[in-house]
Amino acid sequence: MLFDRTNVWSEDFSEYTEAASGAWLGQSQSRAVTFVSPGGAVFSSEGAPLVVDVLDGPPELGDEAESVGEFDLLLPSGELVMEESGGGGRETVLALPPGDWRARWSGFGERAAEEREYVEQADAGPRPDRYLLQLWPLRAPGPVVILRGH
Repeated sequence: MLFDRTNVWSEDFSEYTEAASGAWLGQSQSRAVTFVSPGGAVFSSEGAPLVVDVLDGPPELGDEAESVGEFDLLLPSGELVMEESGGGGRETVLALPPGDWRARWSGFGERAAEEREYVEQADAGPRPDRYLLQLWPLRAPGPVVILRGH
């Protein structure tokens, strides 16, 4: 899950279930909480490289990524919390410029990471997957859009 550190949660934490809609990318109705799970449960905030780029405008869409999705990312505090799914309670906090952003999440090498998980080669060296989160100023609210991936 991705959300701003200052997010005010509902009493029943319904944002979690709204965001986890069944697709690999989903968002709560408030747009405050985003669910990202490319490659199934392969991605975690530990072990797979993540690069974050802050841009002036939308980047070009390349062909290399296996999964690509876009969504709004509201960061009033500038502290992006990336919380591991599944109740593990682990989180990573990234300091970013505060504001309302359009975001693109791209995953590379996910099929190779899934195959490695299935054949239990978790200790076979560095993970083959990597991820890219690109942010640019939000001009108008937009829906979650899955451009590529399962």
